[in-house]
Amino acid sequence: MYKLLLVTDREDLRNQFRDQIDWARLDCRAPYLASSPQEAIDLLNSKAIDAVGYRFFKTDGIQLTKFLRYGRPSLPIFQICETAEKETEMLAQTVSVLNRLRADYADAYYDEETMLTLQRDELIHSLLAGEMCEWESVLREMKLIRAHVSLDKPCVLYEIDMPQGEVYLSEHQGHAQERLESALRNNFFGRYVEGIYYAVAVLTPRHIRVVCMPMHGQAPETKENFGKRTDEHINDSIQKIKEYLDLDMNVTASAWLDSVKDLLGEGKKS
Repeated sequence: MYKLLLVTDREDLRNQFRDQIDWARLDCRAPYLASSPQEAIDLLNSKAIDAVGYRFFKTDGIQLTKFLRYGRPSLPIFQICETAEKETEMLAQTVSVLNRLRADYADAYYDEETMLTLQRDELIHSLLAGEMCEWESVLREMKLIRAHVSLDKPCVLYEIDMPQGEVYLSEHQGHAQERLESALRNNFFGRYVEGIYYAVAVLTPRHIRVVCMPMHGQAPETKENFGKRTDEHINDSIQKIKEYLDLDMNVTASAWLDSVKDLLGEGKKS
């Protein structure tokens, strides 16, 4: 059963977590409760905790935020809600993420950070494919899987054509499209590069999408400079793909998005 830490300076919410949620049904032990950042940090340093949720109303939580960012960068963080019903829904999503983090992949060994990375890749693929429709769900899961990207800031979307895609994929049997997408992320475009997160999805044998988002904590920069850096990285990556895979790719369009929310359900907002 999972061990969770819930941190808030509101006594009524701590009582709600303790008394109004069926923890056994969620496959969790009764949670650790803390009312201050230091109390939470002490518990994180002394107990085995699978995920943490925190929300302060009168207290400055920056001490805990910094601790989690630098001291526990892979620990899932969930949202604290005002009602037991909404919190139960949030916790069910948290448990789903934890189940995947602890999943048994036969003989393969994946550490926690690797499993979080896989979940980020899958979520971003769904977002780029226009399969996500609920923005609040995206926000919650991005926080849970510690994506470390700024979801509310402008970003750049690139549409890329791969003229030889159908031939290339037909010559590489066995989940070829998924393996190509993984190779593009791991070996060419990368993920976190100089303060920018490059998210890649191979949508069809010919259609690839890359969205470039600023990471948390980056110094503000102009659109012109950000766009120049992403253009250079995209073009450099495409050249390397041609050299190493003998695979042509061409940027057919690029556009600024107000935020990645513009990708929801083929442009629908929620």
